[in-house]
Amino acid sequence: MSIRKIQEKFTQALGQHNIPGLRWVLEGFNNYDVQRVKEVGADRAAAEWIVRCGGSIKFNQIAETFEDYNCLVKRTAQLDPRLSQDNVTLETIRAVNASVTGFGCRHFGLTGIKSVYFIKCKNLHDFGLEYMGNHVGGHLKTLHIEECRRITEFGLEHLTKFSALDKLVLRNLKSVHGKEKVQEKLRGALPKTDIQFEV
Repeated sequence: MSIRKIQEKFTQALGQHNIPGLRWVLEGFNNYDVQRVKEVGADRAAAEWIVRCGGSIKFNQIAETFEDYNCLVKRTAQLDPRLSQDNVTLETIRAVNASVTGFGCRHFGLTGIKSVYFIKCKNLHDFGLEYMGNHVGGHLKTLHIEECRRITEFGLEHLTKFSALDKLVLRNLKSVHGKEKVQEKLRGALPKTDIQFEV
């Protein structure tokens, strides 16, 4: 194997926080910091979490999409969370090959989130969907989960709490068993939702 290929593999593993012995880094990136939420509000804290883990976010009051942590912090540092005109609402989360975990989903105490995309998030697990269902299931409009290897049929059962969904996309979830039964249950619980079930 060439040095360049080794370097590329290492860079990819580093980006996904997938280095043996450094699991604590992953957990640190997904830590729910109560003090930070108090300082900047739930939306900004959740945005920082997603971008820190390698995803991207969009606020409804700011035209830019943020995928660089330093740019996000620099731009939002100009805002005073005590002023209503400076409060931003997290609208879209796109986590592709990101190191988000189910425990990181404790950040989903969000009231204005509309769309969430989890694609190839190797460390996202069932607890995250349970937490999301309890906190944003009543207003989230789009949820896309694809190639998240730790999501199982037990996690998908929590999707019945997502009563406001217009669109639900489930693709290539290898750890889901009894797919027909899961699909039937979801279609029964979410009759108004456009469900694309390709697991």
